[in-house]
Amino acid sequence: MEREYIIRDSEFTRWLLDKARAAGWDVDDDQEARNTVRLSAALIRTSGVAVVDAPKLAAALGVTVAEIEQAAAGELADNEAAARLLERPDVAELDAHLDSVAWPDDGKAATDGP
Repeated sequence: MEREYIIRDSEFTRWLLDKARAAGWDVDDDQEARNTVRLSAALIRTSGVAVVDAPKLAAALGVTVAEIEQAAAGELADNEAAARLLERPDVAELDAHLDSVAWPDDGKAATDGP
């Protein structure tokens, strides 16, 4: 069974994309621009604003760093709470078990022959 990776835009990602559009970025037809915004969003919501050049990003989007922090706050808090849960041994064990059920081959394609 192949592991399928699907990236879904979060509310914060959609907020950044909307700000990028308003600032004149072509995030609908320019895949590289869209990926840049989406990657920035993923980094911010999982690790905080400090992991990107927030002043430069804010200037490029026509917003303030504080607005970016406020827009990301809910998802960042949710990710931190989930990480704390996964640190619990019982939950980590359950998570590993569910992964092994969902992806018994660990996402690696089967090979033919020896």
